[in-house]
Amino acid sequence: MNFSKLIYRSWFYFRTGYNTYIAFFIGFASNIIVIYKLGVSENKFLDTYFQSLTIFAILALIVLVPLCISAGLYHMKRTGAYAADASVSTESNPYIYKVLPGKEQEVFLPLWVLTVQGLAKMLDQQKAMTSDERKKLEELLHKAEGLLDGKYVGRPAKLGVRPSPVTEGDK
Repeated sequence: MNFSKLIYRSWFYFRTGYNTYIAFFIGFASNIIVIYKLGVSENKFLDTYFQSLTIFAILALIVLVPLCISAGLYHMKRTGAYAADASVSTESNPYIYKVLPGKEQEVFLPLWVLTVQGLAKMLDQQKAMTSDERKKLEELLHKAEGLLDGKYVGRPAKLGVRPSPVTEGDK
């Protein structure tokens, strides 16, 4: 792995660990403390029920955990927000337009190409394929070969990716 990749990966892992774990717990704790100090300890009525920060924090957890789980479930199942997020993430992923490195590039796509080529030979021998079907099959096989060569298919250019697309001129 080169130094540049190591830096980017380290930056990604740092952001993930900080945002998911450190900042979340610091933010939660600071919110509980601020709400208790400004909203509860200064209010004589509430101060009689919550005599310590510990009692307030425990009650906050008892109320907030189910509330947040319900809000998260609602977000995932009942709103279009999650679907929109997944859609944007999918569209902005460059591997939607390329073959995934690893088993897909090394095994699955070559196996599919060989299978389709074998089927095409059988269909040719049986004269069961029209010239239009043959042309479409050749175009698809050409795109598959381009994917194996590391090229893009589809329209990733609108995402700011500089593709090396499989085009008519590559045939």
